[in-house]
Amino acid sequence: MSKYTNVVYPEDKGNAYPQKLCNYISERFFNTSEIKKSKILDIGCCKGTALHSFKRSGNFKLFGIDMRDEKVEGIEFKACNLEKEKIPFPTDFFDFIYSKSVLEHVANTDNFLSEALRVLKPGGRAVFLTPDWRSQYKCFWNDYTHVKPFTRKSLRDSLLIHGYNSVDCEYFYQLPFIWKYPFLKFIPQIISILPDSFKWKTSEQRNTKDRKLIRFSKEKMLLVSGRKAEYPVTDTARGYDNE
Repeated sequence: MSKYTNVVYPEDKGNAYPQKLCNYISERFFNTSEIKKSKILDIGCCKGTALHSFKRSGNFKLFGIDMRDEKVEGIEFKACNLEKEKIPFPTDFFDFIYSKSVLEHVANTDNFLSEALRVLKPGGRAVFLTPDWRSQYKCFWNDYTHVKPFTRKSLRDSLLIHGYNSVDCEYFYQLPFIWKYPFLKFIPQIISILPDSFKWKTSEQRNTKDRKLIRFSKEKMLLVSGRKAEYPVTDTARGYDNE
């Protein structure tokens, strides 16, 4: 896995994007009281970059799972293969589940989504990001570990089918200025018309020296969020069982 990371995601020192993304997710999907007490799980956490970025937004308790055994300071990490295994945490355990660029690597979407919902607390929220097939079909298979493409409809429907509530799925530009000023979406929409040859300086410089404004204007992501339903309050739960 380390060889995969070194080739596909080479080190990019000084890259502020992960922190900006986690700040945006925190501000958008958490209120202040939730941030102070939440347990957060990152599915496919790798070396915990996103989790430590979330930590700077509040006093989260950090948990992560990934394919390989990894020791990351400040994170309770467990190895898990979501193609065939259950998430190794109790039911109704997490306030928030996050996963970026992982769903497309898992063929067993049913296990991924059902297990994420199981370990989510009632009322808890899950946020997943994955490549948008419609805008990335030309480059989707450049990563040989990709196995499952999604469209906006298929991603939204998959969460609804697996029992998530309040599901919303949107196109997502990996451009922080768009998050702050949504009315500027016309800029990447215009840029997206440029030929694909404009995305990179050279094909060999695809990762760390690419023209990110052009690339991320042409290659949209999908951002989907959903909640776990609150359990109905029964007479027993209210304490009426002895009356």
